[in-house]
Amino acid sequence: MNKLLLSITLVFLAELALAQRWTETMPVVVDGLKRNYELFVPENYSEGKAYPVVFILHGGGGRASRMPRFTGYRFNELAERDGFIAVYPNGYKKGWNDGERDTLTEARRLKINDVRYFDVVINDLKKRLSIDEERIFACGISNGGFMVQRLALERPGIFKAIGVVAANMSKDQQSKGLEQPVPVIFICGTADPLVPYNGGPVTVFNQQRGEVLSVHESIQFWKEENSCLVLAEETEYPDLNTSDDCTVHKTVWKNPDNSAIQVVNIRIENGGHTWPGTRQYLPKRFIGNVNRDINGCDEIWSFFKVIK
Repeated sequence: MNKLLLSITLVFLAELALAQRWTETMPVVVDGLKRNYELFVPENYSEGKAYPVVFILHGGGGRASRMPRFTGYRFNELAERDGFIAVYPNGYKKGWNDGERDTLTEARRLKINDVRYFDVVINDLKKRLSIDEERIFACGISNGGFMVQRLALERPGIFKAIGVVAANMSKDQQSKGLEQPVPVIFICGTADPLVPYNGGPVTVFNQQRGEVLSVHESIQFWKEENSCLVLAEETEYPDLNTSDDCTVHKTVWKNPDNSAIQVVNIRIENGGHTWPGTRQYLPKRFIGNVNRDINGCDEIWSFFKVIK
């Protein structure tokens, strides 16, 4: 074995050991189907404290066991540092039923009740751990980003806030209203080759996967539903890594009657279908650029942690 191959093998084994040490697979049964989720509990966990919960959803074709590494193990590190429980849910056959956008994924074709799946997982967490039921959050990329918006629309009393990465809003979700405010942060790339920033058909390997609104229209929906019509902040992030061909702009809108209710748009100029600050999981010609100026995990958790 040459030195390069040995080095790559050792890194892979180290990451595998880290992932296995940090997460545990938890079984659940939903509508007669055997399903599961990956659970990370901080080392200093105490029954005497109620812990916030952050769900981190994979995209289409992904799986829960890969999400810690996909996000650079950063959510686990933040959970250790700040004291929350990280949960990596598992979609049905690598996908989520995020609505009626198309029937090309098994979860949508079979109308798998993934909203109920989260009900079951939350009840399972309540039995196992001391969780803060008033501070349950969810974030996800792509198919997972569409799914967390469905959760916010259908379970607004359960999910305190959501984070959406590389996903707009499906046109079929637009007709639904919000029963109570749910703060939301969007992190999307303007050059996303799969989910078009300016709206239109989602296209994966030359297959169209249903129509989506533009990011602007998606944010406008959430602004109106949350009554976040006051422009509170416009920020240009420092271009710390000029080799990534990306820059970052942040806009924040607030509810004038409750400044904790916010809608945030982190626009990645020339960014792709990617999670900022993590690895290039596929070549640029397929998914576009990964921004290196920010870390998406840090931005999402910073948004969540101040919401009480």
